[in-house]
Amino acid sequence: MASVLKVDQLQGVSNANNVIVPGGIIQVVEQKFSGRSVINGTYGYANGTGLKCSITPKSSNPIYYVISQIQYTSAGFNAGYFLYDNTNAQYVLYNDQSTTPWNGGSGRKYLTSGGLGSTGFNSNGDDYGNSSRTGSGLYTPPNNNTLEIEVFIGNMNSNGNTYFGGNESDQSAAYDSYSHCSLVIMEIAG
Repeated sequence: MASVLKVDQLQGVSNANNVIVPGGIIQVVEQKFSGRSVINGTYGYANGTGLKCSITPKSSNPIYYVISQIQYTSAGFNAGYFLYDNTNAQYVLYNDQSTTPWNGGSGRKYLTSGGLGSTGFNSNGDDYGNSSRTGSGLYTPPNNNTLEIEVFIGNMNSNGNTYFGGNESDQSAAYDSYSHCSLVIMEIAG
């Protein structure tokens, strides 16, 4: 006959927060972006959006599951976003066949999202659409320090404005919108 263990609560010897089950999610942090931001960028470079999330690991070998859900558009050029580990100065969740970070003049960029297209989402002349891009996956940092990940917008083929968290028009008309943007980090116990 198999043994059965039934409990109402697990507690550590000195603190209930010390009970860690390997492979389980032990904490979740989220940051949301409110309103809309206009980011003026330069071709080949990227700008921080201010949407960033920090997490202090509870386990000694953390693995993070990161989810970014970002809405943005441009003023007629190609733009993309990437997640960047500000703590350890490295890119997060990009295709490993990419060849160039954002400070490079050519090559495939380390994008989390993919771009909008060569003339941007609003190339037909209207200014009330935007693009929703989601990135998700596992990230193992090089250490167990407090981690900060930020969303950066990169201009891929021109200088100009990117509209983050909404569409290009901001006249408070029926076709204008502020759109949900969020960054979530979940720690998986190692």
